[in-house]
Amino acid sequence: MTRSARIVSACVLGLSAACGGADLTLPPGPGLPMVRLRSEPYSFTFYSGMDAPARMVVRDAVTWQAVWNQIHLRQSPVPPLPPIDFARDMIVVVALGSRSTGGYGIRLDGAAEAANNGIAVIVESSSPGSDCGVTEAFTQPVDIARVPLRGGPVSFIERSHVSHCG
Repeated sequence: MTRSARIVSACVLGLSAACGGADLTLPPGPGLPMVRLRSEPYSFTFYSGMDAPARMVVRDAVTWQAVWNQIHLRQSPVPPLPPIDFARDMIVVVALGSRSTGGYGIRLDGAAEAANNGIAVIVESSSPGSDCGVTEAFTQPVDIARVPLRGGPVSFIERSHVSHCG
């Protein structure tokens, strides 16, 4: 396993415990600005090197480079790393994991202050309905956003829906 893969694996394993939450709304605290790395209302990419589901928070440049390389594992050359001021911001990365067809997506949909200097992040995943035409290709949807730096825990509030195309 490469150093980058170990870093990414450690991030995924270390933050998986923060996932979950039965309440599907943000906590009552103030909302936080969230800037997605893709402005369109769908996943940052559908073809990534992230084959397993992941909920990650990146707070340093070394980890950011490793995660960026993992996301672009199947792409050559790897696009330039977007600069992030880790003294002010952190990156949230969510991956749906590998799917056997197109039509799946994942998107970061908001953030708010939470207890203990932490934040809560909404993750919305979608899957194609039986009436949708999809590509017959493996996909690995990922989304990425920048949020203000917080030292506390990050919780992920999961939402999912099935798209209907008919």
